[in-house]
Amino acid sequence: LMEQRKSALVAVLSHELRSPLHGITGLTGALLSSEAARPIQKQLGLIKGCATRLLDLVTNIVDLTQIEKNRAEEGGVKARPCQPVDFTK
Repeated sequence: LMEQRKSALVAVLSHELRSPLHGITGLTGALLSSEAARPIQKQLGLIKGCATRLLDLVTNIVDLTQIEKNRAEEGGVKARPCQPVDFTK
């Protein structure tokens, strides 16, 4: 149940973030190619770069979630016991 909710949340967030980011990158790209935007070309480039980085981040999160989902469906993630760390040494 928890995995289904997580998948649904990621799907909604992915759509809600990707759509505006695609709009931002598309519009700034169009503005960058216009003569009227020459005075603010640097700022537009920064906007497009930031939007592209955010879009990449969202895509990576969605990909990671899909990988985790596939692992869970293949038999689950194996728990690895670990030893406590002694910070007094």
